[in-house]
Amino acid sequence: MVIDGDAAGTDRAGDALGAEASGVRPTGHEDAASAASAPRDVVRVVLVDDHALVREGLRSVLGQFADISIVAEADNAEAAVKAVLAHEPDVVVLDLQLRDGDGVEVMTALVTQGLDPAVLVLSMQDDPDRVRDVLRAGARGYLLKTVEPDELADGIRRVADRRWVIGEHLIDMLVDAFIGVIPLGVPSVTPREHQVLRLLAEGLPNRAVAERLGISTRTAQKHVENLFKKFNVHVRRDLVVVAGRSGLLG
Repeated sequence: MVIDGDAAGTDRAGDALGAEASGVRPTGHEDAASAASAPRDVVRVVLVDDHALVREGLRSVLGQFADISIVAEADNAEAAVKAVLAHEPDVVVLDLQLRDGDGVEVMTALVTQGLDPAVLVLSMQDDPDRVRDVLRAGARGYLLKTVEPDELADGIRRVADRRWVIGEHLIDMLVDAFIGVIPLGVPSVTPREHQVLRLLAEGLPNRAVAERLGISTRTAQKHVENLFKKFNVHVRRDLVVVAGRSGLLG
């Protein structure tokens, strides 16, 4: 996705309705003059989420903090890049699941455009593999949408200062995944994969595994496929047998 920066600026100045239609929504809190004169300690934020109610809730929550200014919103990946080009925010608060793409694709597009805002991912996904991939892609922080308002505001401030921000629950999961929750000599599995293994041992199909863990059937299938590769097996029965011999089901 390549977007010309000069064109984005011209569109913003000349056609607000066009910006609205494209999915970019200036909040009305900033223009060129106010941006230039804004206090340096105010963190300028672009919100990216494809659910209008979520964005409205975030505006309401973050509006309580005088040092955080929402300068624009976007509801899809392309609009997110346009918003960052137009407003040059300090922080992008980014959901991972968008109508026309993935949050990681947004980060990649920003790098391609030579843009470097601090990215704070705000998501419902708590899979440690997913968190790791997002951080490797360039995000400075990762919080769940269940976070408290004060923690979210503090997270925005911290990533604006280029410090790492990871939710406490996610830290526990990442540490478990890093040190391993299994004996030496056994293929390393993530905490989520460990949960999937236990449910497979109960004889549950992918759909039932997904329902128990609150994930999609497709995600459950992906975990099973990863486990097949790690344990070099091709059927569930063999996977459960090998995992049991490895002490993972004890």
